[in-house]
Amino acid sequence: MRAAAAALACALALAAGAVRAGVLPDLVVSAAWLLAHRGEVQALDARPVAAYAAGHLPGAASLPEGRLRAEVDPVRLPALARLRALLEGAGVRAGRPVVVYDDGSLKEAARVFWVLELLGHPAVAVLAGGLPAWTAAGRPLERGTPRAERGRFVPALRAARIATRVDMRLAVDDPATLIVDARPPAAYEGRVSSGPRAGHVPGAVNVPYRAHLDAEGRLLDRAGLRRLYGQRLRGVRRVYVYCDRGRESAVAYLALRLLGVEAAVYHGGWGDWSRAPGLPVATGPEPAP
Repeated sequence: MRAAAAALACALALAAGAVRAGVLPDLVVSAAWLLAHRGEVQALDARPVAAYAAGHLPGAASLPEGRLRAEVDPVRLPALARLRALLEGAGVRAGRPVVVYDDGSLKEAARVFWVLELLGHPAVAVLAGGLPAWTAAGRPLERGTPRAERGRFVPALRAARIATRVDMRLAVDDPATLIVDARPPAAYEGRVSSGPRAGHVPGAVNVPYRAHLDAEGRLLDRAGLRRLYGQRLRGVRRVYVYCDRGRESAVAYLALRLLGVEAAVYHGGWGDWSRAPGLPVATGPEPAP
């Protein structure tokens, strides 16, 4: 029985790899590519429902990023059962590649991308430029809120995609782990704060969300991302990223994944760290390299 189960698991893994290799060309895809492959992928609109109803990609399902949050602490994810229900309600299936988009800011799409990768979906990508890129190319939109055909998705948590407070505390003293603060410099330096204390995790480098974007607000290409991170990644085995609400850090996560870096998002972000009185906090600008 175990041998049969192992064989089935191996076949599923190979099939998942074939899906990504055969359909999704990269973790970020263009509007032209999506138009040509619309029937092969599930498009997910990560914007609020009202924006989705006003106009969305034909055939796209609504999965607002804001719903992927716990009611008690909106920075955190809801229970696994709730996440599964939301994904299946949007028609997500493990065997069908997913392309996520938003208003072009990448914040919502990147966080949904991270959640799907965290839960083990084998083939996820983000639409470059979001909805504006689609409409700029003269592509049509649908209106209303059509009901998506229910999907079937069994989460398989990838622990390496999420960092806890304990992980972060250990990373402070681990030269092989880089901590990236994706908040604006004012928050990193401690001049403003969304949490009880101001500053940043000691040893963290500041790579603000907007630094990942070009002059047109699109994610930098790989060459640009390599220049952005530069020597910071030398000798690093993993990277933990954080911000205030998980959106800016998700953009950094996507960027690092494009660079082939093992990355994870700190669940709880700065609020979680700053609420713990025993944890150290640093202030001021990032030291010169």
